[in-house]
Amino acid sequence: MACGLVSMTLRGLVSVVILLWTVTSTDGGDIHVTCLFSEDCVLACSFQPGSELVIHWLKPEDKDLNVHSYYYSTDQLEQQSQRYRGRTALFNDQIPKGNASLLLRGLTLQDQGRYKCYTSTIKDHKESFINMAVEAPVRLVDIQLSDDIITCNSTGIYPEPKLTWSTDPPSDLSFDPGTIQNSTSTKVDDGGLYDITSTKQFIRDRTNICNVTSGTVERTATLKQQDPVQGSPSSEVSIPCSVSQSDLKTFNLTWRFNQIDTILNSTYTKGTSQMYIDDQWKEQVQNLSDSGSLQLHKLTMVYQGIYSCELSTARDSHLVLTYLEITPDKPSDGTNFRWTESRFNHWYNNSSSSSSDYSSSDMSPAER
Repeated sequence: MACGLVSMTLRGLVSVVILLWTVTSTDGGDIHVTCLFSEDCVLACSFQPGSELVIHWLKPEDKDLNVHSYYYSTDQLEQQSQRYRGRTALFNDQIPKGNASLLLRGLTLQDQGRYKCYTSTIKDHKESFINMAVEAPVRLVDIQLSDDIITCNSTGIYPEPKLTWSTDPPSDLSFDPGTIQNSTSTKVDDGGLYDITSTKQFIRDRTNICNVTSGTVERTATLKQQDPVQGSPSSEVSIPCSVSQSDLKTFNLTWRFNQIDTILNSTYTKGTSQMYIDDQWKEQVQNLSDSGSLQLHKLTMVYQGIYSCELSTARDSHLVLTYLEITPDKPSDGTNFRWTESRFNHWYNNSSSSSSDYSSSDMSPAER
């Protein structure tokens, strides 16, 4: 396996190409390379230096399609396939040293297949073969909740992905006639990449987990609902973000109001954090604790609603929903607020609807 940063010179211009690829080979056999969709990739080829050099890069499975040619000490692209125009280059300064490697830019799925590197000098000639696979790994899994239905989706994936649901702790509602069963669908975009979407019944007392896998790459998104939090205009309120951060070195933490307005965004890198608070929330945000809890004060009724904490890493994302109820400092009737699940549903569904359907108390502080 090879993975690294390669610096190279093309016709006197220095450029840096970032490669994320894997290479396997057997003695005397084809080399197998896996590269990333839309990125650049180098197909390695070497020869014994000599005069009267000829280099041909061909694609045998496409009737020896001309990918790139070099002779008379310069590139010869008159016969190059239109598919590869403007996307190939040799490392010209390295050719006298026996390097005939090909740089292929902006990979598509059509570029997959077997390539032949033919080199010839006055002394010798050589053929070598490279099998190149192109992958578009799972990068982001999005998870959302609306009307007790949880939706998980991911886009731009190759090869075809698989999506699975689970909960923590485990649950089995397969025998409940009122349960909405999982529904998963995939579609292929114009570039041949897969989009996958799945919906299921939201299980309130558990963490709902969605896993999307393609090849050897797996990404996970989770969603759970916390107990409600109560506050008043004169009180300070702490809304917890109950996602473990103890073993994380690099992650991003975002707090949102009613899933629309960003309150703050904090990026953590190896113990160092950078936080941005939206201007509309600077007066209300008192602090962000080390555990990720959002501490607020100076609250009025417009700040009543759903607060979401989203923690994201390169591999996973975790979404936690908490309902905040704002009550008067001195209730006129002397009654206390009592939480009900139906009240949460009412507020959550309002916050998930379009802004044009909001009542004044549903609107964001910016809208007011």
